[in-house]
Amino acid sequence: MIAIKLLDAAVYCAAAAALIALPFWIFNQIKYLKRRAATKLNPDLVVGFPVKSVMFFAVPLLIAIGLSQSMTSLALDEVLDFVRGLSGEYKVYVNHEPVSDADGEKIVSALRQTSSVLGHHSHPTKRIRVDINSEQGNITLELGRDSQISEEYWVFYPKYSLTSTNEIGRITTPVFDQY
Repeated sequence: MIAIKLLDAAVYCAAAAALIALPFWIFNQIKYLKRRAATKLNPDLVVGFPVKSVMFFAVPLLIAIGLSQSMTSLALDEVLDFVRGLSGEYKVYVNHEPVSDADGEKIVSALRQTSSVLGHHSHPTKRIRVDINSEQGNITLELGRDSQISEEYWVFYPKYSLTSTNEIGRITTPVFDQY
């Protein structure tokens, strides 16, 4: 859990570093292209590629992407460990309203099927909040109904900043049709 919180902060730091380096990269890239165009008039002129500015932009960007992928995977594991480990008494709430025990079991069963899925040019629409309270602890998830496939839901984990806006996985189920 602490590792995921550190990853959450590190993703934003790396992204900020890339964003800060972006104008320098653009400036040096334009300067490089102008100098390179000038070599057509003077072939003896040697123009060096702006390696430093590319590195100061690309490395933090690649780090941010890699860390966000790792964090998403760890968050998915955390959620799956919780829902798969549920035993005994637990209560499920959808949009802050308690659901029957039978519906709660269906919801938990559906959440156990959460997995990483490749995207397909769609987006989540209306969000559904799911809270599960148990003796082992509590978890809150948000499910966004897919804009193209009505029984597909994007799973978000609002515990962390990155996973509250980026999906950790998807499920396909008719269980949430009534919400």
